[in-house]
Amino acid sequence: MRKSIRLILVILQVLFFSCSLKYGSTVSVEDAVPEFSFEDAKYTRVEDGKVSFYLEAGKLEQYKNSSATYAQDVDFTVYEDGEITVSGECGYLSADTKTEIYSLHDDIYIDSVEKDLKVKAKNLKWDGKTEQLVSGRTDNVTVETSEVKVVGSGFSASGVSNSYEFTAMVSGNIETKEEDNEKTDN
Repeated sequence: MRKSIRLILVILQVLFFSCSLKYGSTVSVEDAVPEFSFEDAKYTRVEDGKVSFYLEAGKLEQYKNSSATYAQDVDFTVYEDGEITVSGECGYLSADTKTEIYSLHDDIYIDSVEKDLKVKAKNLKWDGKTEQLVSGRTDNVTVETSEVKVVGSGFSASGVSNSYEFTAMVSGNIETKEEDNEKTDN
């Protein structure tokens, strides 16, 4: 009997002293459950009477106390003056319109028509304020233009300087086109 009382006391002490309650932070149902949830969503943004952005998503969620929208199975198109400038797709998208941070994940494909640049990756983050597109340090990214097809990691691209770079190993092909330097006599 004494052993069983002692065992019960040990168990109670372990349970009592190992209990960890966070009284200062509470999780609200509003934070955990989406305020809006749409399936097969289509979103069009119009500015000055012209479509500037179009998005289709298999699922789209918005939470009450957040400026971020989350989407799954995403196709998007960006327009400028009625012309497509960028189109793309990804498995998951987190878009925070307040901070202008957009995180793309899984099977990302971006085609920048205006810059003749195609990007394929697993994880990318776009900062709309600085116009920087970056990958994880060890994530492989494929970049393709009419003259270049390279794969590397540590990718970053600048919309301001229209340049991109890799910070780690890169492999691929660069094609140079011969220019016609012949002069014709009249």
